[in-house]
Amino acid sequence: MAESKSQRSPRVWFITGCSSGFGKIFVPAILAWGDRVVATARDIRTLSDFAEYDNVKLLELDITDSQHSLNENVSKAIAMFGHIDVLVNNAGYVLYGVLEELSQSQILDQFNTNVFGPLNLTRAVLPHMRSRQSGTIIFMSSIAAWKGVAVGGPYSASKFALEGFVESLQKEVAPLGINSHLVVLGQFRTDILSAHRRQSGRGIDSIRDYDAAANAFQSRLEQTNGKQPGDPTQAVERIMDLVYHRGYFAGQQELPLRIVLGSDAVAIIRDECQKTLNDLKKQEQFGASTDYLGTGIGEVEKYE
Repeated sequence: MAESKSQRSPRVWFITGCSSGFGKIFVPAILAWGDRVVATARDIRTLSDFAEYDNVKLLELDITDSQHSLNENVSKAIAMFGHIDVLVNNAGYVLYGVLEELSQSQILDQFNTNVFGPLNLTRAVLPHMRSRQSGTIIFMSSIAAWKGVAVGGPYSASKFALEGFVESLQKEVAPLGINSHLVVLGQFRTDILSAHRRQSGRGIDSIRDYDAAANAFQSRLEQTNGKQPGDPTQAVERIMDLVYHRGYFAGQQELPLRIVLGSDAVAIIRDECQKTLNDLKKQEQFGASTDYLGTGIGEVEKYE
């Protein structure tokens, strides 16, 4: 059953990356529903817009900090409002570049922010949610987790990795009353593609053989930035629909792991799934040819 404001106690949301983008949009939307927010950012001064709200607490948090530091910050957040109902792993950034030019440290930084940070923060929150047998954890994913493109490897790989881990996590915590969801975003008109947010792995010693691919990717970014089809305000509302079991999700007993937002995301995922099914059909007998005789699933002809 969908919730109304008068039928429930206020929820407490813990959100990373609130200085810009989706994180910044979440805060007023949640307050309008009567809930409370622990808003975080690496630099707490960037959260000054929220400083005067009674139902918002500000917390300085770097998602790439040590597990010990994240544990301490979660304890601080719990002390602010008494509990945490919803964790939104929102903080992240885009690193692009070709593998041969990227350094290990650049790729590791991308994974520390987009994968290990959210997982470590979730690890810090899980004991609290387990003790209450209740909670919702949101991970912000991307169509980059479904379709890799040349020069987009670092970001895409980080989102692929995140999706794999969260798919397993859901099966671990669902029996404990904790909901986990991947929000698979298409292109939304935030500042994630702006020059000051994205990072390039290309330098002055870039390899000319990759110039065509890199220039094409850079051109796409420039053409897309500020013209993305998705409205981030509407995306935040749909995520809140999920948490509050309202709108499309009203009355649904089993909520999906992946919440796909954006017509472009719907189209790309559908296309990638169909391509995979087509390839699988062509390779069915070939793939099954490696089984011991009599142990395969169903009857298939021996591959020759």
